Amino acid sequence: MLSEIRNSTIRDLSDKVKKQNYGQYLYSLRLNHVRMFNGARIDFHFPVTALIGPNGSGKSTVLGMCACAYSSIKPKDIFRKTRVYDEIMDNWSAEFDLVEKSLNPKGFSKVEVEFSKNVWHIQPKVSRHVAFLRITRTLPVADNPLFTHKKKMSIHDTQVHPTTLDYKEVENIEHIKLSASKILGKTLNDFKLIEIQFTTTKSKNPKLFYYTAEESHDEFGNLVEIRTRRQRTTEELEAIRSTKKIVSKQYVYVGKNNEGYYSEFQFGSGESSVIRAVAEIEALEKNSLLLIEEIENGLHPLAVLRLVEYLIDVANRKSIQVIFTTHSDYALGPLPSEAVWAALDGRLQQGKLPIEVLRAITGRVEVKLAVFVEDEFAKHWVESCLRYARFESFDEAKVYALAGDGNAVKIHEAHRKNPSIPFKSIAIVDGDSSQPDNSSFGIYRLPGASPELEVFNTVLENIEEVLAVLTVGCQLSPSRQADVESTVRSVSTTNYDPHLIFNQIGTKLGLVAESIVRGAFLNVWCDLKKGEAEVIAQAVENAIETADSGKE
Repeated sequence: MLSEIRNSTIRDLSDKVKKQNYGQYLYSLRLNHVRMFNGARIDFHFPVTALIGPNGSGKSTVLGMCACAYSSIKPKDIFRKTRVYDEIMDNWSAEFDLVEKSLNPKGFSKVEVEFSKNVWHIQPKVSRHVAFLRITRTLPVADNPLFTHKKKMSIHDTQVHPTTLDYKEVENIEHIKLSASKILGKTLNDFKLIEIQFTTTKSKNPKLFYYTAEESHDEFGNLVEIRTRRQRTTEELEAIRSTKKIVSKQYVYVGKNNEGYYSEFQFGSGESSVIRAVAEIEALEKNSLLLIEEIENGLHPLAVLRLVEYLIDVANRKSIQVIFTTHSDYALGPLPSEAVWAALDGRLQQGKLPIEVLRAITGRVEVKLAVFVEDEFAKHWVESCLRYARFESFDEAKVYALAGDGNAVKIHEAHRKNPSIPFKSIAIVDGDSSQPDNSSFGIYRLPGASPELEVFNTVLENIEEVLAVLTVGCQLSPSRQADVESTVRSVSTTNYDPHLIFNQIGTKLGLVAESIVRGAFLNVWCDLKKGEAEVIAQAVENAIETADSGKE
């Protein structure tokens, strides 16, 4: 699902961070010793950052520590130490690099946070507005504990204390309705925000009976106090009865359909939470830090993507920094790779990783072998080789695409060192990778210098021989062989980015999907380079046999 955020907007925001053109900005966090992290570092190269990882990997720990950089948040409100079994909190420490123009106009200001002897220490103290967006999207308004005055608004309220309701429409909410409309994918033109004022009158009735005391003398002449029980008259009770008026407010959204207006109590839970989240975000001060836990809760995947697009827009308009945790691939779609960080077994790794890949990295998938490669094209290439070689154990191995040169080897080596992961792994790097291959350590290399060009050029060099198969593979009629040959030759002279070459061919052939063109070229390559395809398949088969035997 493609994002509507322009590449120029992404570049401008990234450049703004690089140039430190913020009044306040959390640039980096180093977790010296916090829970499972020892020396892990995260750099916020983009003003909207996603934290991903399996449950229990430390995403919320990183999110909470980000708030601790600023004096407006008390660390004890986020990380509570109990009197039982919380010794692991002793000597927690973290360091921050902050952009604080008021303290250091040209560089970073360093802040250190430490928990020792049951006391949090923060030096120096820096003030910044920090907001937590409370995610309660799985609850309708009527059950939401953050929505007050539910009983007083209900027609079934017994009103122990008389309460009057006065309400008026809040003006100037067009920006809230516009942004929320884009996220929800529906018009909110007729929606209103109503300010309701509750005035509750509490009366304190005096006691009907009371006592008076008078001094007198008994028969022996001693001074004594005589208490007399008296009853107040109706006039006396009214005169001393006390009343107290308590005034409070609640803001409620009102929608409209063909049948008329309806209150927020009739909204869907996701609809209500999105509108309220947008309102809260729009009210934030410039340069605020916004922290969101599990951004996707209760939302449709498309709404999640649009919500992240909205956050990027807010970051651009108001210089707000946003950090959120997520388990959704849709939340990552609008973000550049440098804006995504994965928490993995006490490590923090930068770059986009699909949730399925995260599960493999942490050993939470049921396979005998994980094959780590550098990108999606390499993944399809290896899978094509396995299919071509009629690899019998295809279902026992799974190929995972990682982001960037070196990640495949890095993750594979971490796998080898982790005895708790129940399956084996190998890494297959691109031909132009700077990582050395070593079959003894399960590291192999794809043929050619550039993956896409290796496949494309091999087919181009043999185009006349394979033209019929290539044409049918592109799901075109055999009568279009001349068009296919002409297009392939044309693209070979005009293409500047090999990553786009199959997309360009598909577009020129009449909007044939890139995946279809890529698959056709890979299948033809396997036919032409049978020996090299079988070498790749054999490496995977040997690794599975090793896994079955229990050897390294």
